[in-house]
Amino acid sequence: APDCTHRKPDPFTAKDIKRLLTCVQHNASGAKRDTGSRDLAIILVLLDTGLRASELCILTIADYDAANARLHVRKGKGKGGGKERFVVIGKRTQKALWRYLSSRTDALVQPLFATRSGGHLTRTDLRHLLVRLGTRAGVTGVHPHRFRHTFAVTFLRNGGSVALLKELLGHETIEMSLHYADIAQQDIDA
Repeated sequence: APDCTHRKPDPFTAKDIKRLLTCVQHNASGAKRDTGSRDLAIILVLLDTGLRASELCILTIADYDAANARLHVRKGKGKGGGKERFVVIGKRTQKALWRYLSSRTDALVQPLFATRSGGHLTRTDLRHLLVRLGTRAGVTGVHPHRFRHTFAVTFLRNGGSVALLKELLGHETIEMSLHYADIAQQDIDA
């Protein structure tokens, strides 16, 4: 019979995150990357919110509520596009978004994370960006969903509730959130 169990989420270590953040703004030769401020903001948003790749890619500038330090996720996954929700970002992420957006003069309807041509990043663009970053940083398995795992396990390790995690991640049922809770508890026990 096929194995239908969930693959164990493998969150990034603090060392992995530090390496990724160190490499995101500069290329291998140390020169500043022209998309460095955007890419730093992307990494920090993923770490702070646990957004799905599809959710991050469709954000517009208007979805960023700077006054309340949150992002409006209008279309989650699930039946009928999922429920709308708000996710909060920390001070470091706010600063990174401010730096990135201060260089743009786009209208509010424009993508929050734009390509060089001004369009929305696609999930494939995001995946490629993260794989290249992982290679430069010497971190294996860098993909969008691993940031989601990292957010979830970190949230629970820091005392967050499973019920709130379900809402923050936009899960339809509590099962997946409980799966993250098991992993966080195994880590705490270890």
